[in-house]
Amino acid sequence: MKKRKARMLTIFVLLGILSIPIGLWFGSAALLVPKRRDLEDRHHKLLANPSEFGLKLEALETKTADGFILKGFIAEPMPVEEMGEAIRTRRMLARLEKKGITRLPQPRGTVLLIHGRGGLKENMLTIAQRFVAADFRCVVYDQRAHGESEGKFSTYGFREVEDALQVINATKARLEERNQKIGPLFCFGLSMGAAVATQISGRDGQPFQSFVITAPFADLKDVVHHTMRRTTKFDLPRWTIHPILVAAGLRGNFSPKNISPESSASLCRVPMMVVHGSKDKVIPVAHGKRIFENAQHPESRWREVPEGYHGDVLAEGGDDLYQEMIEFFLGSLPTQQG
Repeated sequence: MKKRKARMLTIFVLLGILSIPIGLWFGSAALLVPKRRDLEDRHHKLLANPSEFGLKLEALETKTADGFILKGFIAEPMPVEEMGEAIRTRRMLARLEKKGITRLPQPRGTVLLIHGRGGLKENMLTIAQRFVAADFRCVVYDQRAHGESEGKFSTYGFREVEDALQVINATKARLEERNQKIGPLFCFGLSMGAAVATQISGRDGQPFQSFVITAPFADLKDVVHHTMRRTTKFDLPRWTIHPILVAAGLRGNFSPKNISPESSASLCRVPMMVVHGSKDKVIPVAHGKRIFENAQHPESRWREVPEGYHGDVLAEGGDDLYQEMIEFFLGSLPTQQG
């Protein structure tokens, strides 16, 4: 009987030991591997006839430093007479005209739009429909391991920063082929894309006149801990996430503990606008506030959306918020273009 109990205890101990690497494997996979989403009907309709949505689209493709193909679009502003119904664009045009912002024959500049974890470049075209009303050229792309782009892991900015800069360079090269310039450059980032935008802007020689970030996380360790607590419904101690971060770092060949947009914000020398929903449960509003508190430029702006959750903060902010973002970009144009 004693031998049987000893054998059972040994089996349970071995199972417990074996469960540790299995748990770390799945935990790190949840962090590293985003779900690739299929295009929805609304995406197919836009891509089939972009002028109906106020956009002129051109495919863009580039390669990352480590050899992955990234797929994107350049979305150019269109003359009003060439647009179809373009409800969102025309509505924003009317708003801007009331503010005395008239259209120009050439783009005022270029906005790089970076989607969030699990997102798609096609989602960002909905946002671009508003920005083109102010004559901003927009560039959207699938981040690595998302949409049509290659790659297996997300590294939350470690490699995505260089990817974004490569997309900018590819856009410049494409425009130069037809004797056009990219003009003043801006950035809009959503969720993980906001974290990437902030990390770009904290680098020496960063390319943006200003940038807008929506629903950003302040520090990867903190948001992973929050996600674990939210998922398990337990008040887990911080040390419980450390093995998962270590495993993710080993698999993805980066250091998750060093992904800290709030630290990057303290190095930014251009205006940032931070937008966050008060009711965001995925990334609490405190994360956005932490980033904003580190903003160095005096013209940086905090915009809280009282009824906004993580996935609907832009919808809740509506045209008022989109117009505010556009005017924020316009306000940081070089003086001769303002």
